[in-house]
Amino acid sequence: MESIKKCKAALLIAGVCCSASSFADVQFNGFASIKAGVVFDDEEVILNGIYDKDLSFKPESVFALQVSSDLTEGLSVTAQIFAQGKDDFDVEARWAYLSYQVSDEWRVNVGRMVLPMFYKSESEKIGYTVTGNRLPRAVYDDFEFAVVEGVRLNHSTELGDWSVNSSFGYYAWEGDFYAENNPYNSAFDKIFSVSTEFTYDWLTLFAGGFITEVDFNAIDDGFIYPIIDGAVAGINAQAGATVITPGETQSLKDTVKLSGDGVYYYLGTAIDYNDWLLTAEYADYGIKDTSDTYTKAWYVMAGKRINEYTLLYTYEEFDEEPEYTSLDGFSPYVTAIGTGVIDAVLENYLFTTQTVSLRYDFHSNAAFKLDVFSSKPKGGSAQTGMSFGVDLVF
Repeated sequence: MESIKKCKAALLIAGVCCSASSFADVQFNGFASIKAGVVFDDEEVILNGIYDKDLSFKPESVFALQVSSDLTEGLSVTAQIFAQGKDDFDVEARWAYLSYQVSDEWRVNVGRMVLPMFYKSESEKIGYTVTGNRLPRAVYDDFEFAVVEGVRLNHSTELGDWSVNSSFGYYAWEGDFYAENNPYNSAFDKIFSVSTEFTYDWLTLFAGGFITEVDFNAIDDGFIYPIIDGAVAGINAQAGATVITPGETQSLKDTVKLSGDGVYYYLGTAIDYNDWLLTAEYADYGIKDTSDTYTKAWYVMAGKRINEYTLLYTYEEFDEEPEYTSLDGFSPYVTAIGTGVIDAVLENYLFTTQTVSLRYDFHSNAAFKLDVFSSKPKGGSAQTGMSFGVDLVF
């Protein structure tokens, strides 16, 4: 049913844009990635589950068609129809927004668009713009709330020799989050975002982030609280007395719930000097006063262009280790239950990945890429693999 809805939305947008051609200039362009990957080791999962030991073309292959129309007098409309292999190429409208150029420096977008969570969030799916086969997954993982509805104000100006591009947005998101493979309807309300880039010749400095009210009440009520209630009932029954009182139970629920104030931010730098490349980015995010431990992720990419070839090395790290300090002061029984809930909510996941990438721009609109990577999860052995494919724009 969901795939049917996505397809209907995409067809509707395409129809509207095509009908607009009778009175406005309509432009079509797009991008595609045809990629495959495999893991050399016996382990089934690498890089957060992209590839396994069987060669696969689906996880990172994507196709997209973008339609834009200039309605004159500063008004334009843009839509992007998007499909990726990991979703069985179900079609969705990733972008669908109206844009108005208020002045030379200010532009406003209204509609469905990508949330600028990190430096390259808006272009991360356009593989051709990425030097290697992918942006570092320590930061650029797939987030359910990556596409939002709302309004964004964009500002471009010059400060001396610096170019400054900033955005200010207000959005909302509603969809499914998964716990134990079960979907729970969730929402991010009142998303306020800000981002900025300062560019001087070969140097770019960037930063941004957003705050939001995270509504995970369905997960709290349907997943977390039943675990607590079941554990409390079991302990009290085994003890033959009320070892854990209703008040303590409620305090624990208030401590380990997932609904709360979400805070996300990133910062970093990018250098492109005499065909030498360097990008570094750090991200930190989580939900305040909940069982959601703050995630810390970062990467460094360094490379060199040599004519139509580019060689790149990437080191990345992802850290989402559980913290139990919020359980200080509880009784041993309650602390044990709370620890179990936190462990169930978080993956206790830490990994480092090193990747060597070779890019060959064999065409003005297409590039062949080959990556060899080694990823080491916490407490595990390094897993190695490779991916290869072609990215193109049209």
